Amino acid sequence: MSDAPETLAALLRRYCDQHDEPCQVPRVRLSDAVQRGDDPLHILPYFATLGLPVRALNDLLRINDDETEEEVRSFRVAEGVAVTVASDGLWLLFEP
Repeated sequence: MSDAPETLAALLRRYCDQHDEPCQVPRVRLSDAVQRGDDPLHILPYFATLGLPVRALNDLLRINDDETEEEVRSFRVAEGVAVTVASDGLWLLFEP
Protein backbone atom coordinates (compact mmCIF):
# COMPACT_ATOMS: atom_id res chain seq x y z
CA MET A 1 0.00 0.00 0.00
CA SER A 2 1.35 3.42 -0.96
CA ASP A 3 1.77 6.26 1.53
CA ALA A 4 1.37 8.85 -1.23
CA PRO A 5 -1.63 11.13 -0.76
CA GLU A 6 -4.47 10.91 -3.25
CA THR A 7 -4.77 13.49 -5.99
CA LEU A 8 -7.09 16.46 -5.73
CA ALA A 9 -9.20 14.99 -8.54
CA ALA A 10 -9.64 11.71 -6.62
CA LEU A 11 -10.58 13.58 -3.42
CA LEU A 12 -13.13 15.68 -5.27
CA ARG A 13 -14.64 12.65 -7.02
CA ARG A 14 -15.02 10.91 -3.67
CA TYR A 15 -16.30 13.92 -1.76
CA CYS A 16 -18.40 15.72 -4.35
CA ASP A 17 -20.06 12.58 -5.69
CA GLN A 18 -20.99 11.64 -2.13
CA HIS A 19 -22.45 15.09 -1.39
CA ASP A 20 -23.76 15.86 -4.90
CA GLU A 21 -21.89 19.18 -4.97
CA PRO A 22 -20.13 20.89 -7.84
CA CYS A 23 -16.44 21.19 -7.01
CA GLN A 24 -14.61 24.09 -8.55
CA VAL A 25 -11.29 24.57 -6.81
CA PRO A 26 -9.27 27.75 -7.05
CA ARG A 27 -5.55 27.31 -6.45
CA VAL A 28 -3.24 29.60 -4.52
CA ARG A 29 0.43 29.28 -3.66
CA LEU A 30 0.73 29.14 0.09
CA SER A 31 3.73 31.51 0.13
CA ASP A 32 1.72 34.14 -1.78
CA ALA A 33 -1.25 33.80 0.58
CA VAL A 34 0.97 34.00 3.66
CA GLN A 35 2.71 37.08 2.29
CA ARG A 36 -0.65 38.81 1.70
CA GLY A 37 -2.12 37.42 4.92
CA ASP A 38 -5.24 36.33 3.07
CA ASP A 39 -6.59 34.01 0.40
CA PRO A 40 -9.78 33.80 -1.71
CA LEU A 41 -11.79 32.01 1.03
CA HIS A 42 -10.14 33.89 3.93
CA ILE A 43 -8.88 30.63 5.42
CA LEU A 44 -5.63 32.12 6.76
CA PRO A 45 -7.36 34.92 8.72
CA TYR A 46 -9.91 32.39 10.04
CA PHE A 47 -7.15 30.07 11.26
CA ALA A 48 -5.42 33.03 12.91
CA THR A 49 -8.59 33.82 14.92
CA LEU A 50 -8.46 30.24 16.18
CA GLY A 51 -4.84 30.62 17.28
CA LEU A 52 -3.59 28.49 14.39
CA PRO A 53 -1.16 30.64 12.41
CA VAL A 54 -0.31 29.19 9.01
CA ARG A 55 3.28 29.28 7.79
CA ALA A 56 3.55 25.86 6.15
CA LEU A 57 1.18 23.43 4.42
CA ASN A 58 1.09 21.13 7.46
CA ASP A 59 -0.28 24.02 9.54
CA LEU A 60 -3.46 23.83 7.45
CA LEU A 61 -4.02 20.26 8.65
CA ARG A 62 -4.07 21.26 12.33
CA ILE A 63 -7.72 22.34 12.02
CA ASN A 64 -8.63 18.64 11.80
CA ASP A 65 -7.41 18.16 15.39
CA ASP A 66 -10.16 20.46 16.72
CA GLU A 67 -13.14 18.20 17.44
CA THR A 68 -15.42 21.24 17.84
CA GLU A 69 -14.62 22.59 14.37
CA GLU A 70 -17.48 21.84 12.01
CA GLU A 71 -16.96 24.48 9.33
CA VAL A 72 -13.52 23.81 7.86
CA ARG A 73 -11.72 20.58 6.94
CA SER A 74 -8.31 20.12 5.34
CA PHE A 75 -7.00 17.24 3.27
CA ARG A 76 -3.45 16.40 2.22
CA VAL A 77 -3.43 15.78 -1.53
CA ALA A 78 -0.62 15.17 -3.98
CA GLU A 79 -0.77 18.80 -5.14
CA GLY A 80 -0.71 20.39 -1.66
CA VAL A 81 -3.51 20.82 0.89
CA ALA A 82 -7.18 21.11 -0.07
CA VAL A 83 -9.44 23.00 2.32
CA THR A 84 -13.23 22.93 2.26
CA VAL A 85 -15.74 25.25 3.91
CA ALA A 86 -18.63 22.93 4.71
CA SER A 87 -21.48 25.43 4.91
CA ASP A 88 -20.71 26.85 1.47
CA GLY A 89 -19.40 23.70 -0.22
CA LEU A 90 -16.40 25.75 -1.34
CA TRP A 91 -12.90 24.41 -1.84
CA LEU A 92 -9.44 25.94 -2.11
CA LEU A 93 -6.14 24.25 -2.93
CA PHE A 94 -3.02 25.58 -1.26
CA GLU A 95 -0.01 24.66 -3.37
CA PRO A 96 3.59 24.62 -2.17
